[in-house]
Amino acid sequence: MARADRSAPKQTPMMAQYHRLKAEAGEALLFYRMGDFFELFFDDARAAAATLDIALTTRGEDGGEPVPMCGVPVHAAETYLARLIRAGHRVAIAEQVESPAEARKARGSKALVERAIIRLVTPGTLTEEALLESGSSNWLAAVACAGEEWAVAAADISTGRFELVACEAGDLEAELARLGPAETIGAGEVPGITLSEGKGGFDSLAGERALKARFGVATLDGFGSPGRAELAAAGGLFAYLDATQKDAMAFLAAPRRVARGGHMAIDAATRDSLEICRAQGGEHRGSLLACIDRCVTAPGRRLLAEDLSAPLTDIAAIEARLALVQWLREEPIRRARLRNALKALPDIGRALGRLVAGRGSPRDLGLLRDGLRAAATLKQDLEAEPDRPALLARLLPQLGGHAALVDRLALAIVAAPPLDASKGGYIAEGYDDALDALRNASSDGRRAIAGLESRYREATGIATLKIRHNAVLGYHIEVSARHADRLMAEDSGFTHRQTLAGVVRFNSPDLHAEASRVVEAGAHALAAEAAHFEVLSAAAVASATAIAATADAIARIDVAAGNAERAAEGGWCLPRLADQPCLELEGGRHPVVEEALAADGERFIANGCNLGPADRLWLITGPNMGGKSTFLRQVAIAALLAQAGCYVPATRARIGIVDRLFSRVGAADNLARGRSTFMVEMVETAAILAQATPNSLVILDEIGRGTSTYDGLAIAWAVVEAMHDQVRSRTLFATHYHELTRLADRLDSLSLHHVRAREWKGDLVLLHEVGDGPADRSYGIAVAKLAGLPPIVLARARSVLAKLEAGRDATGGIAAGLDDLPLFASQKVETVASDPLAEALATLDPDSMSPRDALEALYALKRLAADG
Repeated sequence: MARADRSAPKQTPMMAQYHRLKAEAGEALLFYRMGDFFELFFDDARAAAATLDIALTTRGEDGGEPVPMCGVPVHAAETYLARLIRAGHRVAIAEQVESPAEARKARGSKALVERAIIRLVTPGTLTEEALLESGSSNWLAAVACAGEEWAVAAADISTGRFELVACEAGDLEAELARLGPAETIGAGEVPGITLSEGKGGFDSLAGERALKARFGVATLDGFGSPGRAELAAAGGLFAYLDATQKDAMAFLAAPRRVARGGHMAIDAATRDSLEICRAQGGEHRGSLLACIDRCVTAPGRRLLAEDLSAPLTDIAAIEARLALVQWLREEPIRRARLRNALKALPDIGRALGRLVAGRGSPRDLGLLRDGLRAAATLKQDLEAEPDRPALLARLLPQLGGHAALVDRLALAIVAAPPLDASKGGYIAEGYDDALDALRNASSDGRRAIAGLESRYREATGIATLKIRHNAVLGYHIEVSARHADRLMAEDSGFTHRQTLAGVVRFNSPDLHAEASRVVEAGAHALAAEAAHFEVLSAAAVASATAIAATADAIARIDVAAGNAERAAEGGWCLPRLADQPCLELEGGRHPVVEEALAADGERFIANGCNLGPADRLWLITGPNMGGKSTFLRQVAIAALLAQAGCYVPATRARIGIVDRLFSRVGAADNLARGRSTFMVEMVETAAILAQATPNSLVILDEIGRGTSTYDGLAIAWAVVEAMHDQVRSRTLFATHYHELTRLADRLDSLSLHHVRAREWKGDLVLLHEVGDGPADRSYGIAVAKLAGLPPIVLARARSVLAKLEAGRDATGGIAAGLDDLPLFASQKVETVASDPLAEALATLDPDSMSPRDALEALYALKRLAADG
């Protein structure tokens, strides 16, 4: 038997407990509760200190080495948690699960307080207000497959939203892009998707058992009989929530199965291209959502984002939304009154989510009381309005039905309840006679203590004597050091407690009695309030389904009112929907660009579009900066807005339902995947050719420009033919390859269009108008001049262009004349005549020259003339 190493440092009980909890936390940072601080140690401390920019210190030793440590105050923990979560960390919360007194009583005077991990905080499992964006949903998505079928189970536990989505492997990325989950988990690897490791449970049988147990049902028929993949995804989701929430119950409403084809399919590349919910760089500002959002409630803003992310494909459902918007659009006074009422409504959905999860506060009960009461008033006001649309008629019953709970909370909770329940003061006076008696006893005791202070001053003759209170000594008498001797006498009636620099502290029998009375009554009062809070919270949780329905109804009404407000502001039109592939716009605008121009005092040039069976493919040519990309995007945005249930920025719109929307406008390198700009372009184009249908809308810009002229033109040519002959989608195809215009002679449903431009006195004037027929030329050199290319470069470009065009006219070849250029024929002598004096003159810009520069330039020209 090996002899123990007596030289090895012994691990302290605290460190042993820490290491046990850290092993349970795994890769998550461990917040280890010590008094009023959450402490972090070792590598966790290094990572947290770097992320939070706080001091890294040491505490004692472990294994003979100093232990790195940092900490954050418990009262401010949410602020630090938010920063850690945004930085990509998970955090395990290790709380004290017994008091020091309980530990001493159970295990002796030196017993260590027991701690346990009560929660694992991850991006997809947040409920706290400080950790969430009020206007954004916070989805946790679980991905699973069964055979050839894939599915996503998604939950936002801050509001109880729960969805099951079955899809094909090729549509999985688009479904996740629609949700934009804060966290995605799975049991293995899925190509193209970043997954966090789940906690097991990705099994259809386990998922079925978990669903039945969670919602107390014997069969899943009422949930639409989810398939095996959906059940497996749900099983993984429930296992993850159980592992992260520990004993807390995450709020989930009954699952909503999202039907295949129920919404417009939009892949991640298209969402980025159209900047639907986030602009370039990931910012909200500059996005389509930011441009149209006129909601006045946080739930409304979240629902609007979901509407834009998943436009509907069912005409009846879209028209129901539009009818409500129209009803509010046509009555400005009605709309203004409704929006003012909505502004007063709190976010009851997230307040409910916190209460269900056991993280609620008295303020959350107050929010429910105020929100449900206001919802009932709103219901009464709207019921008095005539000619209510069908959607509103379906929503109104969901706004009421909470009178008993509201009355109970109104009696029980003070008008402005605190966020922190630990200090009490949130149960209203008169709700509980026994609690009122305890409060009175505590108040009487404090008054008695104040009376003692006056009595002691008079008895001792010490005018500065004070009775104070702190967490260590409780109530005590405090005098300056120079007066302490009077109270130190044995017959003084006072007992010495503590000596500090300048002051001495004492106790007395009378003070001890009154202090005990205050403390005992206060403790009982706090316990009574806590008991009431638990009962009231349980009452709210028992009505969770109905309260969640009220929150959803408020959000839908807010979205409709906000959309009506935006339509009125912009003079937008009510779109007409068709069940055949068409897209007719008159006076169409891009709302984000129009808003940006208006801010600078400029006017947006509106343009129309008519895609139908006879011309379902538009080939658009014209100069850069002429407005081609803007035009393409505004057509796609019009279809998206219409199917989301919004008015459209146009004077007239008739739109056939779009099943899939594709936008390949602009691209960038994807260095993480080792893809160049051209590779990204080709991958996205391949996806469009494989997935688009005759009911899709496709916008393509500059296909093939990322490679050589010959290759690029050949690819663009083939793609146009494929879109026309095989895919047959409504398509806008913008290009600089004028050679493609020849396809109009052969492709019956292709029509030619261009963005207009003119040159005036050597300057390019971009008209931003879309006209019929091909562009007469590309105006590339004129655009280069606008961009600030040096005059000598522009002059050289013009001479090269003249040479190329002369060769093209003579041979008809795209690259005719290139043999004469040095780049392509290094052994040949340059044939374009060189005039040094003319070239030097071309580089001069007299308007930007100082007198001294002009004089030096003149001498330089004289020298060139003399040399020539």
